[in-house]
Amino acid sequence: MSNRSHEKGLDKALKALDLADLPKTFRYPADLILPPSCACIEVDVDISDQTILKNEATLVGTDYIYITSGKPRLALFDMDSTLIQQEVIDQLAEAVGRGAQVAAITESTMLGEVDFVESFAERVRLLRGLAEADLECIYNKLTLMPGADILTSNLAGFGVRLGIVSGGFSYFADRIGEKLGVDFVISNTLECVNGLVTGKVLSPVIDGAAKLKTLGHEASMLGVSLANTMAVGDGANDIPMLKAAGIGVAYHAKPQVREESHHCLNVHDLSVLSYIIRF
Repeated sequence: MSNRSHEKGLDKALKALDLADLPKTFRYPADLILPPSCACIEVDVDISDQTILKNEATLVGTDYIYITSGKPRLALFDMDSTLIQQEVIDQLAEAVGRGAQVAAITESTMLGEVDFVESFAERVRLLRGLAEADLECIYNKLTLMPGADILTSNLAGFGVRLGIVSGGFSYFADRIGEKLGVDFVISNTLECVNGLVTGKVLSPVIDGAAKLKTLGHEASMLGVSLANTMAVGDGANDIPMLKAAGIGVAYHAKPQVREESHHCLNVHDLSVLSYIIRF
């Protein structure tokens, strides 16, 4: 909730659902370790069709999440276009003069139009000859997604185990993970020989299946069910873990990802997911 119109939209939706008399709990940024970018209204409802809530949220320009699972004890994040604003492989391609070619493949991949592993191999091949020294320059240009540091700080402060599971590269993911204070990072290793990128990655490739496997493994190690997990991502390769997690959030995602995910964040930044640990 960023303004009064958002509360009015919720009231209108509840009235249409014959739930106008339900009590509302207001959550404010000061309720958390670091303040999210807006406040939140919590309502305890039990509905089978979320269409009215979805339509009203869209009309007033806000987000809603209908939670049926427990509080997360594990949270997994995609990196590119989720925790950071860039697609790193596109930045690498720009540096080697093949930016447009790789960006087109990346877009098609994230839309789910082509197989991730095949397209990933093709894109990495196009990076051949890139100087290893250029990786540092590219890392220095990366920017965190708005609210990413607030969300991870709040989750960690409430004892949630945090992980990055990325189809991107460890050179960048490890550093982003350290910056955000996550507990573990799983990503691809870009092969470099004699100071140059070879156009290959070391096995195994982190794809959608690997992300799902990581979610299950980490939940098992913690001794919690998938109902007590959260996953956040934006691309087609994130769909398996988004569908399996108790709270799987498509963040400013591609159409296919939004359609197949139980939860979407289309307007606000990542920080607003902090309220999940207060419910």
